[in-house]
Amino acid sequence: MQILGSNVNNFSCLCIFMLNIERIEDLAKIMKRLKYKPISFDNPELFPEPDDYIYPNYVFFMVAIDHRTGFSKKWKYHGSDLLFYLARRKQIENPKFFTVENLINIDPEELRRIFTFRGETVSRVEERAFLLRDCAEKLLKHYGGDVMNLFREADFTVESILNRLKEFRAYEDPLMKKGYLLIKILKRQGLKLKDPHNLSFPIDNVLVKLALSSGMINPGEDLMKKINSGITLTEKETEILRKMTEEALIILSKKSGIEPDILDDILWTYGREIDSDKVSTPIDDRVDGNALQDFLTFIRSRSVREIKFPPTWYF
Repeated sequence: MQILGSNVNNFSCLCIFMLNIERIEDLAKIMKRLKYKPISFDNPELFPEPDDYIYPNYVFFMVAIDHRTGFSKKWKYHGSDLLFYLARRKQIENPKFFTVENLINIDPEELRRIFTFRGETVSRVEERAFLLRDCAEKLLKHYGGDVMNLFREADFTVESILNRLKEFRAYEDPLMKKGYLLIKILKRQGLKLKDPHNLSFPIDNVLVKLALSSGMINPGEDLMKKINSGITLTEKETEILRKMTEEALIILSKKSGIEPDILDDILWTYGREIDSDKVSTPIDDRVDGNALQDFLTFIRSRSVREIKFPPTWYF
């Protein structure tokens, strides 16, 4: 059975978006069989030693610039992981680098030096420097320079945390991809939320492509033709696709009985490798091998070209 997504009624679009409930239910059964053991975001090559100040502020600033890295080289780390690896390398050299005092005047040239790897520099350096300065200025002005004060003033409730994060340009995305990612990482490090049931998914290009290729969402023929022709989507088409993906994944979470942030680990980690001939990820030993093969087959049910989204720092 397919149902029209309830969250898109206010959007005019050339195509009809559908949720495929059968596909979502089938995937939910596989997700249960994976028996995934969650990571804690404590890889010392990517993150500082956990504490109450350096670690959460490092994550706050890094998530703020975690979008469209432009890194194309394949190494043991790539894309977002490589961004964190380079940041951690700098943070080992200067433990307080990712704090308000240092980043309030950060310039593009310094970021260019930090985030260059084997001749390749992270994309849109000026934009990332601007986002870091904005975060530092507002964090100092409103929260005494410590992101944990934001969580305290939000009374550790998801809605209030997200609303406060929207004050920062990097976190202003209406679907709060970066907000959910920040909370997810800190939650694994022991952040106690009063309403963890209000967490949702950090919807980005990886999850949208997975939702399409797995058949959980079925846009109309016109949009699929546009995607597979490599034509850049409009902002409205992008928003609708992201909302439909979120709706499908929320149903997947309920059907599988697995929390959104835990599901996101699996979906994002394998989703970014969806076109790889040989899949090898840091969580391979944390899932059931037989179920993993079924999962990989399932999410590759339909061939989907890399989606061209309009420029954004939201994801």
